[in-house]
Amino acid sequence: MFIFLLIFASLSFGIGIDEAMKTALERSPQIKVLEEEIKVFEGKKRSSLAFPNPEVRIESGFLTNDRSGKPKGKALYLLEFNQPIPLWGVREKSEEVVLKEKESFESAVETQRRKVLGEVYRSFYRSLYLKETARIWKENYETAKGVEDFVRKAYGLGEVTELELMRAEREKDLARIQYSVSLSRYRASLKELSRLTGVEVHGVVGDLRSYPSLREVNVERLPMVVSIRKRIEGVEREIELEKALARPRLSAGFVVEDADGEYYGMRGAITLEVPIFYRRQGEILQSLAMRKALKRQLEAELLRVRTRLESVRIRMETFERELRRLEKEVIPRAREELALAIKSYRNRVITLLELSDVRRRYYELLIKRAELLLNMHETYSEFIEIGGWKR
Repeated sequence: MFIFLLIFASLSFGIGIDEAMKTALERSPQIKVLEEEIKVFEGKKRSSLAFPNPEVRIESGFLTNDRSGKPKGKALYLLEFNQPIPLWGVREKSEEVVLKEKESFESAVETQRRKVLGEVYRSFYRSLYLKETARIWKENYETAKGVEDFVRKAYGLGEVTELELMRAEREKDLARIQYSVSLSRYRASLKELSRLTGVEVHGVVGDLRSYPSLREVNVERLPMVVSIRKRIEGVEREIELEKALARPRLSAGFVVEDADGEYYGMRGAITLEVPIFYRRQGEILQSLAMRKALKRQLEAELLRVRTRLESVRIRMETFERELRRLEKEVIPRAREELALAIKSYRNRVITLLELSDVRRRYYELLIKRAELLLNMHETYSEFIEIGGWKR
């Protein structure tokens, strides 16, 4: 018994839910990966604003009239320089595309961050639930041990049979096993919480009966909805960019020629690429189809979120109603029944078998209440994934 008390005491100190969520935001490997991926857009932005590189062409040869093809006459040198000039706001439109992609990705990252927080919340309260069940089974063990002590004394006085003593000992041993298993499950759950938070968690503290209330959520501002809207805006910018790229493209430059000083020439050059045969219709059609698909996806996401929020609300209301009934009616009666059963057994009004049945039903009710509270927290974790974490 003393060993169990030491184990339970060592697991009684740990982090609370606020600290667990904050630690996950700061240390979670999953979130760190997403935050690093955002940095990719810095390179994309720089690429979109980059000015086109100039083109340089150099030629060297001889002017010859030799029929054999051997070099003869004067050397000829030619230098050609050509600089593409971005027109029609191509660079600005490219930057806008990248910015919208970044905004969309940031909102998608926020969605993933909320999923991680929902998972952390769920894992934390599962650990707290297992800690509560360990406490309940510990109380059950102490009750069974108290009964066993009473039966042992009564047996010493010759008031009960050896069979009844053996039954009391068996009930105590079963209660001890339940307590031991519940402690091991609690310790194992802390390993999963440690993985999610990115730090070693040795215990959790908090009140399983305390849970946040649902708040109103503006579905239009949810990260996934915003992400899809930003993607639609990005595709619209891509359409504008493709239309700009379909216009004529201009390059300016000059040509310098030299023939051993006897001939020297310099002239300017303007190159105009005229889009006669291909005006990027394929790229524009792809973007138009993508925009239409994303609008459909947005409609589906809004419907999914609204349905999920309504499901969370209905389940929470049901759990709260059943919890109130358990705490106000069922458990108080069961507690009184257990106290009466223990007193009745001491007075030899009921048998040990009847007492064991009453005790078992009482502690199963306490476990049922803990399970109901866990269901409420697991349901609220879905709300965190949808609407975010605010305390």
